[in-house]
Amino acid sequence: MGRPNWMRPADEEILSALYESRPDYLALVANRLGMHLGYVERRCDVLVDEGLVEAVTGEAVYRTTELGERYLAGEIDGSGLAARSD
Repeated sequence: MGRPNWMRPADEEILSALYESRPDYLALVANRLGMHLGYVERRCDVLVDEGLVEAVTGEAVYRTTELGERYLAGEIDGSGLAARSD
């Protein structure tokens, strides 16, 4: 699966974690993945902008979207996602 240029390796880990335990608090995802919460929050903001995850509540609970699930399933690759510059 081709990863788009804007996507970091951690983004796929976060996306997979949210898919497997959805929906979930970002603090729990960060803890499970051994990542800093602030980093997970920033990367989730990017994943939200790209349509791969969405906030479920105002309490930082997120889940994968249909587009995110299709990406994880290999149905679309990086070329199917919007280009992004950081």
